[in-house]
Amino acid sequence: MTKKQQTKKAAVPTGRLRPGELDGLVLAYMRKHKKDWPLTASAVAKGIERSSGAVANCLARLTKRKRLARPNGSRGPTT
Repeated sequence: MTKKQQTKKAAVPTGRLRPGELDGLVLAYMRKHKKDWPLTASAVAKGIERSSGAVANCLARLTKRKRLARPNGSRGPTT
């Protein structure tokens, strides 16, 4: 494993997350990867090393709370 890969691994929390912590991880990942939009739940999940189901639920929750908005004609959210 390269030094860069070790640094990336260390930046992502492992194990069980505290309530609401996934929201922050998802939002931070999406902000960091704006050039890659539209992002799917699977793409975000791979990036933060969490399950795609948990990320999909998180995206739906963030959209419902108006922390994310869906662009017109798009299925994916934006921050």
